[in-house]
Amino acid sequence: MDLESLAGIRHGLEDCRREGLTKFVNEFMPVLFSQGYTFEDLLSALANWANEQPRLEEVVRHLEKATNEIHSTN
Repeated sequence: MDLESLAGIRHGLEDCRREGLTKFVNEFMPVLFSQGYTFEDLLSALANWANEQPRLEEVVRHLEKATNEIHSTN
């Protein structure tokens, strides 16, 4: 297989993973909401998890900013 074919396969798999994760989130969020969790809770949990990942420092800042924006509009 040449590099172009491998790159195509890799991109196809990435697309499938994203689609699968999107379907999971679409089904998981109503369950969270039904248990009293909010989107803000999810962002906070993601920020806490990302904070423990050394390469995600910038992501943590964005998640915290998003959480603060949601909190300030409520």
